[in-house]
Amino acid sequence: MSGVAAHDAPSVRSTAPVYALVLLTAVSFFNYLDRMVVAILVEPIKLEFGLSDTQMGLITGFAFAMLYAILGLPLARIADRHSRITLVSICLAVWSAMTALTGLARNFVELFAVRMAVGVGEAGCVPAAHSLLGDLFPRERRAFAISVFQAGGVLGQSAGLVLAAVVAQVWGWRAAMIVVGLLGIPLAILMFFTVREPPRSETHAQASGESMLATLKALMVRPPLVHIILGIAVGAFGSYGMGQWLPSFFIRIHGLSLSEVGLYSGAVATVGAVLGTVFGGYALTRLGPRDIRWELWWPMIVFAIFPLFMLPSLWVDDWKAALGLQLIGFFIGASGAGVALSALQTYAEQHRRATAVAITLLMSSLLGLGLGPVAVGAISDFLAPTFGTDSLRYALIATGFMPFWAATHFWLASRSSKRWSLA
Repeated sequence: MSGVAAHDAPSVRSTAPVYALVLLTAVSFFNYLDRMVVAILVEPIKLEFGLSDTQMGLITGFAFAMLYAILGLPLARIADRHSRITLVSICLAVWSAMTALTGLARNFVELFAVRMAVGVGEAGCVPAAHSLLGDLFPRERRAFAISVFQAGGVLGQSAGLVLAAVVAQVWGWRAAMIVVGLLGIPLAILMFFTVREPPRSETHAQASGESMLATLKALMVRPPLVHIILGIAVGAFGSYGMGQWLPSFFIRIHGLSLSEVGLYSGAVATVGAVLGTVFGGYALTRLGPRDIRWELWWPMIVFAIFPLFMLPSLWVDDWKAALGLQLIGFFIGASGAGVALSALQTYAEQHRRATAVAITLLMSSLLGLGLGPVAVGAISDFLAPTFGTDSLRYALIATGFMPFWAATHFWLASRSSKRWSLA
C-alpha cells in the first residue's frame, strides 16, 4: 500500500475543508449518476437485448451490488489506515471507465459483468468520503457537511439523468453511457492533485493496526449503531427498488417518452431531493445541540411520512399529480438521508468510521441495490399475466411500505443512544 500511503501529507490550507467538500460533492454526483444511469435507460436496453424485467432488475441492482457489497469492507479498511484522497481518486477513475465500457456491451452477460465492475470502483467512495468529512468538520456541522455531500449524489441521480436521457434520445443509450462515464475522469485527476489528506490523531495511528474482526466486534455490540444500519438498509430496499423502476413506470403507465421522463421526473427529483437533503442537514444544526437523539428522531419521522406521499403517487391517473406527490415525497425522504448517515459517526471512533459506513453500505447494498430492483422486477413479471402493464404499478406499491419498518429501527436506536454516544 505504499502508493496509497504516499499521499498522506497533511493540508495547511485554511480553505481545505470547504474546497474538499466541494470536490467530494462533485465525486458524489458521479457516484450516484453512474450507479443509477441504467435506470433511465431500462426500456431501450431491454428492447435491444430482448430481456425480461427480472433480468433488468439483475443488471440495474444485483450486478452492481454484488462486488460493491463484497469489496466495501476491505476498501474501508484501507480508508481507515491510509490516504482516503488517493483511494477516492482511484475509485472514481475506475468506475467512470467501467460506466463508459457499459456502452460497448453486446449481450446480457457483458452488461452484467461491466455493471459488477462499476460496483468495484464505487465501493471505495462513500466510506472514505464520510470519514474525511468527519475529520474536516466538527460534530455540530457534520450532518450539514454530509448532507451537502449527499446532495451531490441526489443531483447525480436526478439532474444527471436528464443529461443521460437527452443523449440517449438523440444518439442512443450506448452514447449516453459513454458520455456519462468519461466525464468523471478529469475530476479524479483534479481530486488527486489538489486535495491533501487531513492530519489524523496519534490515537488513530496507534489503533490503525486493529484487526477487522476486532473492529467488527467493537462496532456490532452497540445497539444504536446496529439499529441505524438496519434502518438504513431496510429503507434502501424500498427506495432503491422504487428509484430504479420509476422511469419505466412513467413510460409504461403514463405513456411518457424517454426524454419527457428524464426532464419531468428528473426535475422533480432534483428540486425535491436536493432541497430536502440540505434542509435536513440544516435542521440538525439547530436541533442536534438541543438533544443528540434528534440524529435518530429526524430519520424516524422522515421514514414514517415518506410513504404517505409516494404510495398515492402510484395510484393516481394523472402523471402531473403523481409528480407533484413525488416532489413532496422526495423532499421529505431526502431530508433524512444525510442525517441518518451522519449519525453513524456518533457511535464509531475515528479509526472505525469508514468501516462503520462500509458495513451500512454492505447491508443497504444487499437489501436495497441488490434485492430491491430485482424484487420489483420479479413481482412485476409474476403479475404481468393478470394485470398487464399495471403489474409494475402493483410491484412498486408492494415494496413501498418498507420505510415504515425502517422508522421502527431508528426509534429503537434512540432508546439507548445517550448511553453509547461517543460525541
